[in-house]
Amino acid sequence: MSWFRPPPPHTQLRPWVPDAIFIPISRAVERVGVFFYNRVLNKTEIGLFDKRWNKNVHGPYCHWRYYGKLDTKLMDVKLGELPAWIARREKTPSAFYNEFMRNVWRVHNLYYSGPVYNNTVKVIFRFIFAYSFLNWLVKSHRYVDFQKTMYHW
Repeated sequence: MSWFRPPPPHTQLRPWVPDAIFIPISRAVERVGVFFYNRVLNKTEIGLFDKRWNKNVHGPYCHWRYYGKLDTKLMDVKLGELPAWIARREKTPSAFYNEFMRNVWRVHNLYYSGPVYNNTVKVIFRFIFAYSFLNWLVKSHRYVDFQKTMYHW
């Protein structure tokens, strides 16, 4: 912070009392976070690329693409084959999470980035429109009585 003037010579700066309280607490929280990362998160696959992705085969990594073995689409499955199709699905919590994140990335790529939507101004106006619409939706109940009596002079 070079814009502050240095204190005059021989000035005694005493530690501020909240610093004596919050610095040890923040260091303890930091150590707990490091412990949690090293012992729990580091042993999972959270935040890593899909194990089935191969750079030489698939090219650059796409977050919204499924790199597993392709199967019949749900709309193409006949009614008699439905139990076998469901049995082939992976039903672990990580599979549900990965599918959810693939859909989040797919929507992000389709509507907020990509070659068609790379204009920053468009994205900003989309968020402004969404914010305005949600505000209108939340506050519209205030005008119900007004709408009922608007033409009754």
